[in-house]
Amino acid sequence: MASVEELKDALRENLDSNGTMRKLKAKIRGEIFAALRDTEAAPAPQELSNENLVINELIREYMIFNGYRETLSVFLPETGQPLSRPFERSFLAEHLNLIEGPNSKQLPLLYNLVASAQAPLKPSRRLKDDNLNGGKPPADSHE
Repeated sequence: MASVEELKDALRENLDSNGTMRKLKAKIRGEIFAALRDTEAAPAPQELSNENLVINELIREYMIFNGYRETLSVFLPETGQPLSRPFERSFLAEHLNLIEGPNSKQLPLLYNLVASAQAPLKPSRRLKDDNLNGGKPPADSHE
């Protein structure tokens, strides 16, 4: 029969490997943050600049896409970002001079920004839709 320590190790390994431990830790951090926020006298939130509103929206979209719900539950109140989205995605894309194709519309705009920053300089810094792969590593190309 396995010892208690062996059972603990096996359970910990299982929870780590299937992502449950990561989710539990994120949930606990969120609950601690919420409890601290509720007990402390909250300072008046500072007004966010337009740049911070845009950046925070890009981060929100990224977190939602990747399922970082607990992280988002801490991020929004901590940054003072409005709970309702202040911008439409199409406005953000236009504001950032991004042209979206059918594939890129399925991904957060941050992926488009990263891909355009990595693309070779062209007369236009706009990105071809084919360069987006949703965070997957690029396929090896032998050109």
